[in-house]
Amino acid sequence: MAERSPSEGHLHPEKLDRLVLVGVNHRSANASLRQRLFEEEPDQGALLRALRGPGCEESLAIATCERLEFAAVAHPGQDAAAPLLQLMARTAAMEPAELVGQSYCHTGMPALRHLFAVAASLDSLVVGEPQILGQMKQCYHAAGAAGLSGPFLDSALQAAFAAAKRVRSETPIGQQASSMTLVATQVAADLHGRFEGLRLLWLGLGEMGEMLSADFKAAGIDQLLVMHGSGPRAEAAARRLTCNFAPWDALDHHLAEADIVVTDNSAGHFSLTAAQVEAALVQRRRRPILLLDAGVPPDIEPAVAELDGAFVYDLDDLERLAQTSSGGRAAAQGMAWAVLEEELDRFCRSQAERAAAPSVVALRQHFEAMRRAVLESGNLDAEAATRLLVNRLLHDPSEILRRTAAEDRQAGEDLEQALRRLFPLVQKADESEEET
Repeated sequence: MAERSPSEGHLHPEKLDRLVLVGVNHRSANASLRQRLFEEEPDQGALLRALRGPGCEESLAIATCERLEFAAVAHPGQDAAAPLLQLMARTAAMEPAELVGQSYCHTGMPALRHLFAVAASLDSLVVGEPQILGQMKQCYHAAGAAGLSGPFLDSALQAAFAAAKRVRSETPIGQQASSMTLVATQVAADLHGRFEGLRLLWLGLGEMGEMLSADFKAAGIDQLLVMHGSGPRAEAAARRLTCNFAPWDALDHHLAEADIVVTDNSAGHFSLTAAQVEAALVQRRRRPILLLDAGVPPDIEPAVAELDGAFVYDLDDLERLAQTSSGGRAAAQGMAWAVLEEELDRFCRSQAERAAAPSVVALRQHFEAMRRAVLESGNLDAEAATRLLVNRLLHDPSEILRRTAAEDRQAGEDLEQALRRLFPLVQKADESEEET
């Protein structure tokens, strides 16, 4: 992703420079790593306990069925990236070197921008899907309950959630996913007619598959079956959708009974082969099957589309059907990124203002102390008191400005420019009129 607006200039660098994010998602990981990290339901408790090890100032784990990311604010002078990568390697039962090329590491502003993008579903496999925001909120609350999150991550995540809400309410990005599921149900209705009595088989537990299955259920399909290589994950998904689940070794039997199949295993090999689907069609006496392939990479062997009675649609097919003449994915994402950058800039400005607040308070206290000292110096009239106060206020800044200009011309000019930004000075004062 290309760098965008220069929001960095508004943010006090101390906390942001120490922000680190290490992650793996379905796009970055190969099939073996995906199976190690995403086959089971993420154990938030175990991840948070492990996060105490690297000794970061603040930390957070974002764990879903399609990504695992650790975000942290490192202690000053310490490198958090390597310990976080080691933690991720231990989670996957691998050596850190094996994660090279399959993981990503962002620091500073790119890390902050990534958090915003994830919350707004701009980094999802299916851009615009709504689940990730709720998942991120759950992960954030878990980190807070464990005492791992802190002031910077708290404010950053709250800003990211607000940005995601704006993206969904002010741009059509959310329609990219919802329109695809709507198209899928329309295609199914065109093929099968009424949904009553139809059977839906969901293979794999990705977010798009759950969206499609939930929308089919809402449209009237009540016979929904979940299958996955991990029994506990299939059972957990069945509880979420209030449906049944079955072991993977019963696939051929249930495939023959299914009228609609949703696949999103993304296992790196075909979950459904032409031979399997042909056998199911024979048992069905060629009653048609709608197969929706949401896998990345694909789950359904290309030859399946050539079978009589098999109707295969992948995500690209659904997206093409969902496009309208008034817009498209690129335009929607452009609008979403524009909103995101506005919110990033807003957050950075607010952080900078907070960082400056203690200095403003200290300056006021310093001036007040000088004012009181002048008042306590004796019975002075207004003219004498104000002249003495001005002289005392200007003495140290004037000496520092002169000394700096004599020692380092550029530093002196920088100080002078800062002075002219802080005070409405129209032109250079005549040095002979200065009183110090």
